[in-house]
Amino acid sequence: MNAIPGKIIKVFTIMLAVIVTVLVIYALYSNKSRFYNPETVKYSRITIDEKNDINTIISSIDDSRKKDKFISEVKKVNNLNSLSNESVYGKTLLIPVIKN
Repeated sequence: MNAIPGKIIKVFTIMLAVIVTVLVIYALYSNKSRFYNPETVKYSRITIDEKNDINTIISSIDDSRKKDKFISEVKKVNNLNSLSNESVYGKTLLIPVIKN
C-alpha cells in the first residue's frame, strides 16, 4: 500500500518539472527581443545642413530594427515630432551610435 502514494508523488513531481520547464522556455522565447534588441552605446553630435542630410543618415542604416530604434531615439533625445529636413535643418542633433 505504501507503493501507490510513492508512485503518485513521483509522477506528480515529473509532471510539475515538465510544466515548469515548458513555462520557462515559453517565457524566454516570448521575451527574446529584450535580449537581442540593438542598444545605444553612445551619442555623437551632428549639424544638419547642406552637407549632412538627415535622410541620408537614416538610409545608411541597413537593418530595419536598428533604423526604427535610431529614429525613435533621435526624436526622443532631441524632443522632435518629425525628422523632416525642414524641421531639423540648421540644428545640431544628438545621434545615437547603436550596436547589437
